[in-house]
Amino acid sequence: MSGYLRSDRRINSALNLTILPSGRTVKVIGGTRLLVAITDAGESVTDECGSRSRCGSCHVVVRFGWRSLSKIRTQERERLTQLNGAELLSRLACQAMLGVHDVTVELMPH
Repeated sequence: MSGYLRSDRRINSALNLTILPSGRTVKVIGGTRLLVAITDAGESVTDECGSRSRCGSCHVVVRFGWRSLSKIRTQERERLTQLNGAELLSRLACQAMLGVHDVTVELMPH
């Protein structure tokens, strides 16, 4: 039962997403895919593989709020290990789902 309540809280909670280097901050509903939130905020990020963790074009670095994002899966982790410039706190925006706490991400050039 607690898993259900946690999921329900994630979907209905608003959080602040700050996008660097622009510094733009937007309100986002928990449960939103990070890629969608970034593009809805008017920022430019590509998704060349159709959100399949294959290209790495949506690579971001989480500067704050890592624990608020969904758990990283094997395919995403494997792709990140192959990317030049990937850091310990790197994520693919097409794979990460926002939780309930504020998040700051830095868009990476590619």
